[in-house]
Amino acid sequence: MNNEKRLWNTSELEQFGSHRSTVRKRLKAAGIEPVAFKGNTPLYDVCQVAPYLCKAPVKTTDAPDLMGFPTAAELRAFVQAEREKLNLSKDIGELIEREDYENEIARNIAAIKKFADSAINRIETAIPDATAEQLENIESLLNFDLKAVSDEIRV
Repeated sequence: MNNEKRLWNTSELEQFGSHRSTVRKRLKAAGIEPVAFKGNTPLYDVCQVAPYLCKAPVKTTDAPDLMGFPTAAELRAFVQAEREKLNLSKDIGELIEREDYENEIARNIAAIKKFADSAINRIETAIPDATAEQLENIESLLNFDLKAVSDEIRV
């Protein structure tokens, strides 16, 4: 690939939808310096600058963000309706409180650990002529698998 095709001047960078002066301001604000010069014209690596030129403009107004609603009253009505849906879901038992969820996860992890402790003892009892090394190998494999299950539950 010819690297010169990746080097664009500010006029070429206008293809990202901003005027040259805006392109220069955005690149300066991002701390991006030209990677080369063609005469006095600064050239930028388009792969490096594209993320900065594709960003949505930062809102400069103090007006509240209405999340796409035409008026603040409609936004308030939407928020109130969502709160009512949440409360209704709690009332009819469709939602689980975070504390209850965490307690259930803790009980599951404790049960997994208890199983791991008793499984090796059961294996040792069931196979009395197993060597210590064999039991250690089984225990390490079991612990590896149980840790994977435990980690998956925590997510």
